[in-house]
Amino acid sequence: MKKIMPLIVLVAIMIAPPAQTTETAGLPDLENKVAGIVRDITPSLIQIRRDIHAHPELSTQEVRTAAVAARFFKDLGLEVRTGIGGTGVLAVLRGAKPGPVVGIRADMDALPITEETGLEFASKEKGEVDGRACGIMHACGHDIHTVVMLGTAAVLSRLRAELAGTVLFVAQPAEEAGDGARRMIEAGVFRDIRPEAMFAFHVHDLVGAGVLTYTPGFAAANCDGFRLTIKSEGCHGSAPALCVDPIVVGAQVVLGLQVMLGREVDIYHKTVITVGSFHAGSASNIIPREAVLDATIRTYGEDQRRVIKDKIERVVAGLCQAAKAAYDLNYYFGTLSLYNDPALMKRILPTVERVLGGKEFLREDPPEMGGEDFSYFAKEIPSVMLNLGVLPKDKAQSYVHSPAFEADEDSIPVGVKVMSSIVIDYLFRPLVRK
Repeated sequence: MKKIMPLIVLVAIMIAPPAQTTETAGLPDLENKVAGIVRDITPSLIQIRRDIHAHPELSTQEVRTAAVAARFFKDLGLEVRTGIGGTGVLAVLRGAKPGPVVGIRADMDALPITEETGLEFASKEKGEVDGRACGIMHACGHDIHTVVMLGTAAVLSRLRAELAGTVLFVAQPAEEAGDGARRMIEAGVFRDIRPEAMFAFHVHDLVGAGVLTYTPGFAAANCDGFRLTIKSEGCHGSAPALCVDPIVVGAQVVLGLQVMLGREVDIYHKTVITVGSFHAGSASNIIPREAVLDATIRTYGEDQRRVIKDKIERVVAGLCQAAKAAYDLNYYFGTLSLYNDPALMKRILPTVERVLGGKEFLREDPPEMGGEDFSYFAKEIPSVMLNLGVLPKDKAQSYVHSPAFEADEDSIPVGVKVMSSIVIDYLFRPLVRK
């Protein structure tokens, strides 16, 4: 376990609340207060972000990051539970008045990538994946997600006397593994108190700070896959009639799946099948005893993922049987597709537009085929994930999951203001009351 650096100095400015009144402030007044608090705490938030960025942790190993989040929440006076579904943290902020319960989620884990940004606070951490040494890097912006949630907790804590409701802050492990949210749910993260709506951010690497994008309905795909092993007795390359050639059969499978997609699947049912790994053979004159294919399958919705599974199984079986090839097909369902609740999205977009300063800073994007395990929360609770622009001003591109990925820290106060205002507006005017 790594030694946890003290962060008391970093959060001291955040936990000293200003004088509070007992009168109920209107939303414009609260928005002005939010903006002032965010200005005060942004330097400390940037320091915390750099500390987290310099000390990333792989999925299920977020011990240090979880401790940083838990300490921060405790210093704000929140109720805190730790060790949920592994390293998950839940903090509860109860407003002074009764009202609905909402949740905010941020993921904490990093990727097995060696950082090449050259930043002063670049990660030098090392880890191991499948027995191989690797660097570790926050190459997907989870450090930004985490610190925006911490900043939102600091803002709303200062406004506790004016809040009508309860806010849950969920620091989630293992998003990159695809099941951290599921683990927290199964471990009873909402056992004692359950939100009626949840919100989250993901960084957007193609737009700059101050711009947000959104996607109502399906926003990320089911992440399923298969491993296909095609078997043969093996024989000499000069006499292919003596055995099944698993390379030829595998090639037919790859092409057959693409033909099936193009001819059998409606173009409006967005579906992707990619065989990203094909391993067979050791020499040019030997027909190998097996070929192993690994694929990822991306779809939206439970019905479509099962339809595609049936089609893939049929294509594989037909082609292998035609070639008299024995095979093993291991087909698995992974992360659920993310569904942004349209009614909840419609409810919060005016708030986002107002805080950003106009329609030109808010853009609707088409759904993507990437995966996002916030989907497990969204399956249980009406939820919305927004995309927070982080592209640095001096860069034409800075892609996530790249060793050169950089995030503009000007996005941090933007994210805190937007998320704080979403929660405040919702608590004053909830979508539904339980």
